[in-house]
Amino acid sequence: MITTRESINYQFSIIFGYSSPNDIIVGDVIGPSKLTREKVNHLSEEVISYLRMFNAILRDFTGSELYNIEFELDNFNRKDASLKIYPKSMILTPGSYKECESLLLALKPETGFLNLHKSKESVDEISKLFFSVEEFSNHPDLLKQESKVLLQEFASRFSLRLFGELIENKWNKKLIGVKISMPTEREMLDTFGSITSDVSYVWNKTPVEINFENPKYRKLESNLDESASIDHLSYSVSATSANYVVSKTLELGANLIGLANAGTVDDSKEKVVLFILKQIENKFKLIKENKSAEWIISETYKNLKGLGEKCSLFLKESENFIYSGQTGPLGALLNNYRTFIFKHVETNDFFNELCGVMINSISHYIHKESQHIRASDLNSSFQYFTEIINSSFSLIQEFLPIYLSKLMLKKLCFKFISNLEDEFDKEQKPAVVLGKRILKDFKLFIENQIEVNPLIRENLSKYDDLKLINEFKKTIRKNLSDYFESIRLNISDLVAFAEIQMESDPDLIKEHTEKFKNFSQELHFLLTYILRYSTINRFLKENPENEISDPVTFSSKFYRFLEKRTGGIQLDWRDYILDWINDYAKKFFKVEENRSWKLNEILYDFLNYIENRETKEQEIDSFLNFLDTYIAKNSNDINKIAMLEFYKKFEYSKGISTEFPKYIQNKIETKINLIPNSPEELNP
Repeated sequence: MITTRESINYQFSIIFGYSSPNDIIVGDVIGPSKLTREKVNHLSEEVISYLRMFNAILRDFTGSELYNIEFELDNFNRKDASLKIYPKSMILTPGSYKECESLLLALKPETGFLNLHKSKESVDEISKLFFSVEEFSNHPDLLKQESKVLLQEFASRFSLRLFGELIENKWNKKLIGVKISMPTEREMLDTFGSITSDVSYVWNKTPVEINFENPKYRKLESNLDESASIDHLSYSVSATSANYVVSKTLELGANLIGLANAGTVDDSKEKVVLFILKQIENKFKLIKENKSAEWIISETYKNLKGLGEKCSLFLKESENFIYSGQTGPLGALLNNYRTFIFKHVETNDFFNELCGVMINSISHYIHKESQHIRASDLNSSFQYFTEIINSSFSLIQEFLPIYLSKLMLKKLCFKFISNLEDEFDKEQKPAVVLGKRILKDFKLFIENQIEVNPLIRENLSKYDDLKLINEFKKTIRKNLSDYFESIRLNISDLVAFAEIQMESDPDLIKEHTEKFKNFSQELHFLLTYILRYSTINRFLKENPENEISDPVTFSSKFYRFLEKRTGGIQLDWRDYILDWINDYAKKFFKVEENRSWKLNEILYDFLNYIENRETKEQEIDSFLNFLDTYIAKNSNDINKIAMLEFYKKFEYSKGISTEFPKYIQNKIETKINLIPNSPEELNP
């Protein structure tokens, strides 16, 4: 068969969703998947909920909403990607008309060719059409469920229209002839800042979690004149907000690709695979003792062979029914099919359940209302189901060694960390608590490495115990040094460590130590709150340039603004971070600091000050200085003896921030060599 570009396009999918003012959500999925209506509606609801959450973040942090977004997709399995066809692009296009919202999530075979404005106009037009349907569905004689059925019919129709426009490339950019420059073209946009960051992946979560780490924001020189630059301040985005939005954009992409992948699943195949696995599981339930992985694989293959013979008999009798010449309505024909099958095969749970899966599959994908459907009309559905059964057996047989290999590596990891935790139980209590916390994080890290281990990613044809044990040791040795060098114990860790070491009762100062544990997290949250668009940009719009002539005036006005705006926030460190605003003003009380200021200079200087201040406050040495000041200020309201002891214990704990992780690293290095090379047995 020749694979044309058009047939390749059809292999990819779209998810269309619509939300009505009456809180009715409907949608459709088009592509290689075959999903039930319930799952289609669930996918539509999930995509809409992600869009709403992301737009809420954009409004709060940047004062904007999503117009259109395209993600470039990269397959981490290079070998697999070179042999199979995968989408290169994922687009999310929202649309709206009055109170009606629509959206399109689509996978495409190429990236960079989409005209965002054309796709946006099409989805907006669909929202407009839906508004007309919505007005009709508000008829008093229609119940809400009936309105939903009506809207669902139009959702299926409109999604086909969008899919047609997508695969016919009607939204693509014009690559030859006269091209029109759109406002969103790269050459038409000005860049005011850039972000560089480390990115890590949590492979053992579904969908894969993408973490945005150690971001560095660089403000670029602006070509705007003085007047335009000042106007631009009201719409600018702070570095803190930009970093947050980028991290949430990565999170959005990960969640959407998870939903898009779900949209390519064949519901019938999933049921067949689960059915086969259930039959094997029932066989293994009778076995109580542990067995080797090789034994489990051998027995599974024997069971698969036996189940395959039963399925072949079932499919043979199904084929005989196809040529039986029977006719009638679909429901009656399927009842006759069940009766026919059980005349020729044994009546038991296996055939009864398999027959049910087959009938359920046909019921979803045959939509004939004729009263005279021939049995031969079901031939294509039977052939399709036959392929599903055959491919399901192949799938289980192919991935069983991979599954057991991954399971064995995770069991090795669990046992290894458990042995280390038992070692720490012999230590003093402070070391036990902190040590187990670090080991827990290390276990998650190793499990994440197992997910992308080349030994697992390669399509294993044979299970090898000894090779897996050596691979586990290799994985730990390879990552151990880098992992423990990257560990940074934070203020909360050291507060808890110091608290446990106290000889006096920690409850005497518990009110204060609990606040200290929230110190880092609350400071960062309050900083993001102050610098988000809905706070600082609103302040700038309410206070024109001519009312702010210097940093002291800015600080005074901004302090009063924040005092009102944060009045309802019940956080321990709210007043402390507001004091930073006053501290900024104190910098300019000296005569030598007096000079003429422009508003943009004041703002950028303030942003630089408060972001650096927050970074500095998160350092352990700075927190120690803060503790000293805190004790002096609150000497009348605290148990001073207990607090001074806590201070000394925290000061002592500073040293463990680097030494304790090294201590754990040495313990792990010693334990690696003690891992036996004998294979672990499993409970089938």
